[in-house]
Amino acid sequence: MEIPVLTAYCGVDCSRCTDYKNGKCPGCRNSTWPQGDECPPVSCCRKKGIIFCGDCSRFPCKMMREFYEESDSHRDAYRRLEEYRKGRKGSENESGIQG
Repeated sequence: MEIPVLTAYCGVDCSRCTDYKNGKCPGCRNSTWPQGDECPPVSCCRKKGIIFCGDCSRFPCKMMREFYEESDSHRDAYRRLEEYRKGRKGSENESGIQG
């Protein structure tokens, strides 16, 4: 599955997110967050060195299960990352190489 360019660590498509459009969220891929004010998925993914929450072996963790219940855009993010994980596992099974 192809992930849109403006996809946050949590899987939200920033181009469709009202918080991003209204300037409430600066967009985690293009921003330096003030120390202690990072969005939890941003700090977690950066600490683990992963691209998306969907790359984490604990996906979805307790914190993110709650996040994915908050709104339609968050539920869409969860579905997007589930599809991403399915595609990635299919690539691993076919070639033995993570993709």
